[in-house]
Order: sequence, then C-alpha cells, then structure tokens
Amino acid sequence: MTQSTCANTNAAAPSPHTAASGTSTSLPQRMTTRLAHGVMATRNEDGSVTLEMPQPLTLQAEELEELVTDLAGMRAELNPPYPLDCPPLCALEPCYTPRHWVACDPLTGKILLFIRHHLFGWLGIVQTPEGALDMLKSVAVEMKKLELSERSPGQGLH
Repeated sequence: MTQSTCANTNAAAPSPHTAASGTSTSLPQRMTTRLAHGVMATRNEDGSVTLEMPQPLTLQAEELEELVTDLAGMRAELNPPYPLDCPPLCALEPCYTPRHWVACDPLTGKILLFIRHHLFGWLGIVQTPEGALDMLKSVAVEMKKLELSERSPGQGLH
C-alpha cells in the first residue's frame, strides 16, 4: 500500500464529504474521505493528511485532473487556510497571456471570469459587478505604472 503524509499545523473542520473514524472528544477526530480512483485521504489528529492507495495508480490526464480536484477541495478545508493576501510574486507560478472567457450571468447578476492556467486548467471566478469593476481598476492602475516605467526605464514597476 502506498502512503504519503503531508504535515499541517492545525486540525481541519469536518466536511460533509468525510466520515469520522475516531471517537476522542479531546482531540480532533480522524476523518477519512474516499477520493477519485480509490485514493483514501485520512485527516490525522495532528492536522496532517495521510493518503493511501491499495496499489500504484496509472492515470490518464482526465483521471489525474479528477484526483487533483479532490485534493484541492481537501486542501481548501485544512488549516491554516490559504492566505487572503497575495504571496510574494517570486512564490507564484505565473501564467503568461492565458486564455480567458468572461460573461454576465443574468440569473444571478454576477460576472463570470474563467482563466486557463497552464498547471491547473480552467479556473472560474464569480464576482459581483462591483468586484469586477474593482479588478478592472486595479489592472488600469498597474497598466499606468507600466506606462510610466517605460517612459523612465530606471524606475521599475514598484
């Protein structure tokens, strides 16, 4: 059986997709979830996650995407949560000139933005019109900085 354990500093809250496998009330319960393709993910009492599979997996691209999506969903529920502030640019995997698609959803009055990331595929963002306008304003501010830096090459963007 293949195992992988990822440490985490805090225990995660129960999810509707998990089942308790422990009964301690003083420590967080161990939670086990069946992910795509039979991978079992157990949230340990120390907040880490143990992945188990009965045998090595050979996956096609679409099958691997299903497993990555399941793992991303599990990560979203763990502590510490993703930071609200953007990490330093050097810590990010940028996506240069991504394909994108934008639409308005007339049923909800929200703006739908989909961006194709080279590692994660299509990522969807739903925003209020005000949130979308704030995003556009931020882009305009950065474009203005770029324009100014091109006029004075020694200045840089920040």
